[in-house]
Amino acid sequence: MNVFKTAAFVTASLGVVLALPSAASAADASVGFRLVAVVEPFCRVQSEVGDAALFMRDGVVELGMVREVCNTQGYRMDVRLLNVTGGLLSHGAEQDTVDPSGQLQLFSNQPRVRTVNWRLTNAALTDAQAPVFMRVSISPL
Repeated sequence: MNVFKTAAFVTASLGVVLALPSAASAADASVGFRLVAVVEPFCRVQSEVGDAALFMRDGVVELGMVREVCNTQGYRMDVRLLNVTGGLLSHGAEQDTVDPSGQLQLFSNQPRVRTVNWRLTNAALTDAQAPVFMRVSISPL
């Protein structure tokens, strides 16, 4: 019986609340809301080749498709290519120089979600018989 009394009270209260806007005058007819959402920074980079051993063929190392996602107003990707000395990294329509230690940093000044093909050219290998391994990390600025 308590459940029915509670349900009746809630129903009656809801009816009063819903009736309030109709009782207001025409001057008070508008109502405004201010919503604020806080979204935590989220960045992730994924490579289709993962930890696979990659080999140079005809002076090119195909690094595969890389997906970068970051919702902040800027981020940095640290790229490390093991067994690589220098070279040119093509990623989408962009190109950047790999330093002699096989490292480079890529920057974006805006949030972005994109998947592009990565390819390494004009590089020398430290050991011509050994594979290339790629390590990529991403972090908000």
